[in-house]
Amino acid sequence: MEPKTFLSWKRHSNTTPEDLSEVWNISLDQARMTLDATTQHHARSATMPLSRRYRMDRMYEPKRLRSQMSTDTMDPRCDGMKGFKKCQVFGNKQMFAAAYPVESGKGTDIDQALKDFIQDYGAPESMICDGAKSQTERGSAFVARLRRNRVVPIISNPYRPNMNPCETVIRELRKKWYRAIFRINCPRSLWSYGLPHFAKIMQITATNAAGLNGETPLGRLLGETPDISHYLDFGWYDLVWYKETAQLDVPKLGRFLGIADSASNIMSYTVLPMSGRPITASTVQRVTHLEQQTEANKQKIKEYNDKIANKFKERRIATDGDCPALEDWEDLLATDEDFAAEFFNLHNNGDVPEADEDFDPDTYDTYLNMEIQADRADADFPQLGKVMKRLKDHRGNPIGTANDNPLLHTRMYEVEFVDGHKQAMSANLIAENLYASVDEEGRRHLLLNSICGFRKRAGAITEADAFVTSSNGVKRRRETTKGCEVQCEWKDGSTTWNALKDIKDSYPVELAEYAIENGLEDEPSFAWWVPYTIKKKNRIVNKVKSKYWERTHKYGIRVPKSVKEALEIDEENGNHLWYEALKKEMKNVRPAFEIFEGDVQKLVGYQKIKCHIVWDVKLGENFRRKARLVAGGHTTDVPSSITYSSVVSRESVRIALTIAALNDLEILACDIQNAYLTAPCREKIYTTAGPEFGSEAGLTMLVKQALYGLKSSGAAFRAHLAKTISDIGFRPTKADPDVWSRPAVKPDGFQYYEMILVYVDDVIAISHQPGNVIEGIQAVFKLKGDKAEVPEMYLGGGIKKVENSNDTPCWTLSSEKYLKTAISNVEERLANSNLRLPSKCITPFSSGYHPSEDTSAELDLQGVRYYQELIGVLRWAIELGRVDILLEISLLSSHLALPRSGHLQQLYHIFGYLKESPRRRLFFDPDYPKISEDRFQKFDWVDFYKDAVEDLPFDMPDPLGRTVEIHCFLDASHASDKVTRRSQTGVLLFINRSPIIFMSRRQNSVETSTFGSEFTAMKQAIEIVKSLRYKLRMFGIPVEGPANLYCDNEAVFKNVAMPSSVLNKKMHSISYHFCREAVAAGIVRVAKEDTSTNLSDLFTKVLSKARREELLDKFMY
Repeated sequence: MEPKTFLSWKRHSNTTPEDLSEVWNISLDQARMTLDATTQHHARSATMPLSRRYRMDRMYEPKRLRSQMSTDTMDPRCDGMKGFKKCQVFGNKQMFAAAYPVESGKGTDIDQALKDFIQDYGAPESMICDGAKSQTERGSAFVARLRRNRVVPIISNPYRPNMNPCETVIRELRKKWYRAIFRINCPRSLWSYGLPHFAKIMQITATNAAGLNGETPLGRLLGETPDISHYLDFGWYDLVWYKETAQLDVPKLGRFLGIADSASNIMSYTVLPMSGRPITASTVQRVTHLEQQTEANKQKIKEYNDKIANKFKERRIATDGDCPALEDWEDLLATDEDFAAEFFNLHNNGDVPEADEDFDPDTYDTYLNMEIQADRADADFPQLGKVMKRLKDHRGNPIGTANDNPLLHTRMYEVEFVDGHKQAMSANLIAENLYASVDEEGRRHLLLNSICGFRKRAGAITEADAFVTSSNGVKRRRETTKGCEVQCEWKDGSTTWNALKDIKDSYPVELAEYAIENGLEDEPSFAWWVPYTIKKKNRIVNKVKSKYWERTHKYGIRVPKSVKEALEIDEENGNHLWYEALKKEMKNVRPAFEIFEGDVQKLVGYQKIKCHIVWDVKLGENFRRKARLVAGGHTTDVPSSITYSSVVSRESVRIALTIAALNDLEILACDIQNAYLTAPCREKIYTTAGPEFGSEAGLTMLVKQALYGLKSSGAAFRAHLAKTISDIGFRPTKADPDVWSRPAVKPDGFQYYEMILVYVDDVIAISHQPGNVIEGIQAVFKLKGDKAEVPEMYLGGGIKKVENSNDTPCWTLSSEKYLKTAISNVEERLANSNLRLPSKCITPFSSGYHPSEDTSAELDLQGVRYYQELIGVLRWAIELGRVDILLEISLLSSHLALPRSGHLQQLYHIFGYLKESPRRRLFFDPDYPKISEDRFQKFDWVDFYKDAVEDLPFDMPDPLGRTVEIHCFLDASHASDKVTRRSQTGVLLFINRSPIIFMSRRQNSVETSTFGSEFTAMKQAIEIVKSLRYKLRMFGIPVEGPANLYCDNEAVFKNVAMPSSVLNKKMHSISYHFCREAVAAGIVRVAKEDTSTNLSDLFTKVLSKARREELLDKFMY
């Protein structure tokens, strides 16, 4: 089996707990703790060609370890590489492990291992070892080295093996190695590389065990925060490319065996080449998943595996799933009963069925049986009530008017409270009370009134087991609440039994006071924490959450976890709402399955998966119950077919909206219903039907359509939709495969291209008769609501058709709704810490602030992630039109790897700015700007660039429709970064008067002059222009003449626009000729722009409010 590490899809990644859990084969909680307890400052982020990297380890001299260590010789059960037969392991009670392969367990070998350990980590205060002569005999090299380093030897009792903590460490280390063999099927004789590698992973893995409380064993030992950067790129025995001679050799295939010891500062890795003899290489790169899928590489991998198998003479063990057959590993498992018991022992509750039972019923009002907390005149706080029935007038007609919007729904209902009191309430009042008492996910929160009961279940801690005695004789209480429950009465009048741990977490002070009042403070489940809580009462009250969130309800509606529970809820409520939701989903999804009546053993090449129902309540659809059948695609192997599915670019959307207005075309948008289910399944998958299939439950079903959750479903649907669009005469453009075009003619004879834009299942049609285009798609796909409409929202942004000052219709794009939600989320998070967004933010940055000069404290891991999340939110806001914060976000983005608290405060300042000025939108104005031709000088370039001509795509379609002009403003701020002294490039590019491309980016090199930075900006702008001209031509859009570039630097303007201008600074010769040749070829022409009117100044300089508003008002509204 190939290793499945978190980097099997790509070479590098930002490390998440899920990533680390997979590559180190540890639990998700341990991965989270490890990332919190370590640094990753030097994680590789290169995506460039294969090259060597350098160590970031700091040098330190051996030091004294204020702890006790232990050592023992481990028998790996087989001979290792390089003649190694044993492994000397050093460890302690905190599960620290260091492993050193040795040729034998005697004399100088063990002394060398001790020497290496002291050099690597330091000399401990004492060393526990067993009674072996090589470790205890007077005059032995091992004892002499202990004496020289002032380490006190402690001999363990031969009849008490548990006295030596290293026994436990070796047992755990052996388990990790055996797990690797089972999981990856690597040769066993590689233990001489594997055991040191996994020992290192044990050192730097955080845990709550052994009294570490979230620390790493290495961190506890050295008193420092370890950095794990070097261990993030590769998993044990991963396929890698390596070069024996950096930059001069052809990459070869090998397997990763660990980080090699090296005296130099070059990062070195141990690699297993095809020869089977491990080597050290400094130039190593992961074999990505996509690379493994090519036929050429598949052959290389097969050849490599065959040669390695022949070299080590170990038969590959067949597996069924992830569990190998016991008899195949009998010789190995017989030597380690602990691991055999752990690996093959399965805990299976026979009382829990594998599938839910069958069902039956029908549907009514979505408000009935809803639970709410509502105010009453005779009560001091909200009371819990239940909607019992709909009220009717004397004719039997419902009172009030129904509406899909809950706040406009005025039907009257009878609400019965827990004390029997009944009250009439309208639907909108019910909804209002509901919203006031749920979180953002619709979960009801409960306010504690009192604690009224305590009980213990079997297995709860008793007085006899209340204490634990450590090996050094220290007696302390067991810290557990297992098996204990308390009864709570909530403010809404309801009472529930809750796990003691949950109430302790949400209401520790109230629970502690209850324990004291009822004489429970000496109970083992209370005694270990109640005294501390009472002592720190005031501090805890201020910090703890005062709400207990109920997970079983959403918007006051009980949400089931299974089909059986859904039917029970319907039966209790006397309706069929959940059943109808399930029936609707199964009606849509059932055609995706085909019954298989044969022997499943004959399904060669098929993989079995589980399917389950996800239940939800849709707030925006009048509390409609929803069920969704989802496939467990995460359990399947990666399919051989491509799984990538592209979407239309935002730049293409802006171009399309501009062309629609320019050619006076209409736009319709639609959403394809059950999109994935319309496409055939590309994988061989089968499942056993669950109770959601009704009478077909238990049957074997072949999956024939692309289910939600399968890896290949996105690509399968895209291919199916692409075929449909192609069948109605559209062809994908080569500049953007999700923009489709087809020649069309208006009734007045005007020729143009109709366009279709596709973003997964969202489709936009642009035509003078877009309804005909939609009908072609609707003939194959069912649309949501069976309709297509003029779009109001697209990709999170608000779209609206308006008229400009010349009464020309044009489309606009706004991020107002998106930002309103984003700002609300930020404010809610700040409110939890008794903070709020800054006010009176007239510009994105505080006055005089620059990110590179910020010296505030570095954020912790949680803060870094939140900072990165907010940057992502604001980047999308920029894509939706808020280009007025582009420069500030670009500057802050350069600190994504290690942001400081001051950087985060400036992000809050930007949100404060957006809150105070929320209504800026981009206008995609098709009108042609009025530009004087006198600004552009014409010259004969033949003597300088005789053959200069624009390369036109040979396969571009014939241009149709009205022509467009390209205008581009560019600027650079020289050495604006106060630390690196790199310059910032700003580019703002228009089609006619529509802003299409906006960029603010730090330059890659340091320029010594303003001239150099401006010339670099000119080169970057021309590259963007060339790319845009290609895209427009491949869209079939006529381009009028050269693009107009506006530059405010006199020297750059003259060097580029005038043939006679001579370059004095030869280091800029490449940019010089690149730009001049573009002018000579008629691709661009350059005009001198005054600094006061250069719009791209917005993207290079932090401006005052007045200056910003002056420039923004020229192209934003």
